[in-house]
Parts: sequence; C-alpha cells; structure tokens
Amino acid sequence: MLLRLKNGLKNFKEVTYKKHEQLYQDLEQVQNPHTLFIACSDSRVNPERLIGSNPGEIFTIRNIANTVPTYEVSHNDFTTVSAIEFAIEVLKVREVIICGHSNCGGCAAALEGQEKLAQLPYTQQYLKPLEKVKVKVEHSHYHKDEESKARLMEQMNVITQLNNLKSYPHIQQLIAKGELEVEGWHYDIKSGDVFVYDETTHSFCKSDEYQNIHQ
Repeated sequence: MLLRLKNGLKNFKEVTYKKHEQLYQDLEQVQNPHTLFIACSDSRVNPERLIGSNPGEIFTIRNIANTVPTYEVSHNDFTTVSAIEFAIEVLKVREVIICGHSNCGGCAAALEGQEKLAQLPYTQQYLKPLEKVKVKVEHSHYHKDEESKARLMEQMNVITQLNNLKSYPHIQQLIAKGELEVEGWHYDIKSGDVFVYDETTHSFCKSDEYQNIHQ
C-alpha cells in the first residue's frame, strides 16, 4: 500500500502538477479560497472532487459527522473553531458549506446510543452533542424504518450544525449584511446526488432543483 501511495506522489509531480504548474506557483505565497467546506472525515467524501474545485478554491475542515460546536461551548473544540475563525476573519471566505452524507458512521453511532460506544471513549465523548439530534429523530419519526431514520439523522444533523454555526455573533452579522452565505448539503454516495437544505421550506431538495428555485 505504501508503494501505491508513493507511486501516486510520482504521478502527481509528473502529471497533475505539470498540468497545473502555473496555478501551483501562483499559490506558493498566498491562498484566496472563496468557500469554507465543513465535511465529514469519511474516506468516501471528497470535497474537491464533489464540486470540481481547483487547489486554492476551498478551505476545508473535516471531522466526524461534520460537526460545529455552538458558540456557548466553542471552547470544547478549538481545532474546528480556530479553523472557522481563520477562514472567516483572515481568508474572508464568502460561503460556508456544511456537508453531511449517506451512511455516516458518526450519525449511525449516535443513533444507536452511547452504550454502543463503550470501547471508543473518545468517540463517545465527541458524539454526545448529537444525542439531542437522536432524540428529535426518535420522537418525531419513531414509525420510520431504520434506513429512513439514518437518513433523517444525517439531514437533521446538517441542520443542527448550520444552526450551531449561526450561533456565533460575528457570523450572524456577516449573514445579515449579505457578506456571507451558508448552506447545508447532504451527499448521497450511491447516487451521486447532493441535496441542499432549503430554509424557506425546511426541506432538502436536489441541488439542480434548488438552483432553479433560487436563481
């Protein structure tokens, strides 16, 4: 496997880098991304490939279940919060995307309950905030099958993280002034479809349909 990775490095230098050599040289001293992309750490989620971006276009944060702590408990996750702060305050990104996905292990673990994570104490502690999302899913959709519950958990988690992001006063101000846009996405790995959360209808719709509605 290490040999395969090193061959990948060779291919990058000889093919990919050569193809975009001027771009990489332009990026040597400065970056100017337009978007902060908060995604799950899942290996099946590739933000750059998903949106077809070039190096330097998106600033990425990845963690289990694409979470953002609320402003009130921001001190619990300096890694995520400092990256958000840098993207907003220094890089001046104009958009923030929070992207969940199908078959999310973090959401599934939270839905199954804390007791199932006894052998993963760090993960157990990390996922505690998602307990509130689980309760909402269980109370509102107790009649749903397990697959539907999992999807609801993933999508409601995206909505929760959007609300958490908006709990930061400066982000609220930027949104109010029209200087920052935020969106929640749910990526379906099997179909390749991306569903965008529409805050006017409180529902997710396919990205092309969302674009047609909000042009």
